[in-house]
Amino acid sequence: MGRNITDIQPVALVTGASSGIGAEVARLLAMRGCRTILVARRMDRLNLLASELSNVAPCVGVQLDLSDPTSLDGRLRDIFAEYGKPDIVFNNAGYGLYKPFLDTTSAESDQLWQVLYRAPAAIIRATLPAMLANRRGHIINIASISAAFGPYGHGPYAAAKAALITLTQSLACEHQGSGVHFSYVLPGVVRTEFFDDPSYANLQHQIRRHGLSASLVAQRIVRLLDRPRLATYVPRAYRMIDIIRAVSPRLALKMVAGGSRPKVR
Repeated sequence: MGRNITDIQPVALVTGASSGIGAEVARLLAMRGCRTILVARRMDRLNLLASELSNVAPCVGVQLDLSDPTSLDGRLRDIFAEYGKPDIVFNNAGYGLYKPFLDTTSAESDQLWQVLYRAPAAIIRATLPAMLANRRGHIINIASISAAFGPYGHGPYAAAKAALITLTQSLACEHQGSGVHFSYVLPGVVRTEFFDDPSYANLQHQIRRHGLSASLVAQRIVRLLDRPRLATYVPRAYRMIDIIRAVSPRLALKMVAGGSRPKVR
């Protein structure tokens, strides 16, 4: 793969592409013929995936640490100068901690906000002007069902994802009719390395029992390219939490608290 990734459109950027949902999204994009820029920290995995997908469509892996705010803007400029600005952005990278708010340090909260909100916002700021100028593009932000009603142990994570949702909504209002689409996705529990952090040890049984496959979630995400919509819940039944919360916040609290607390076995 040379430096001609932008010779034929569209170009897609996928963050968190080294595993899980991001890798599955990248595979689906390759099948669609997209030219894809894969972004993650683990270059060994990116190289393997880029090599696999380059047999189908042009693909390149780029190492980028979204948790480092000091170098992010400069790295984005370098990436886009070399490979061109994308027509499609999937802000997918993320991680979580399963801790009560008072057990989460300020440094841990700050890093969650950096990766889950500030970095996606920086990527949007770097890519949206070109989309608006071209009057085409799609920004898809991967949020979480935890942003619909913050669960036990996910305070800073849920807050950052909720901020990403409201940013997406504001962008959709600001640029309605521009030719650029904005979407956010609220997946439930997905069986990925996201839950490898030791803080999730007590939830492994629930994750194995109720978790969705990354490939299923990726299919629903990529489908937005054909049928753009602002909000997508995976599974669809999760849309009910908005209705329940509107009708009875107390019932929503009972349901979410009971479902998200660690089970004593």
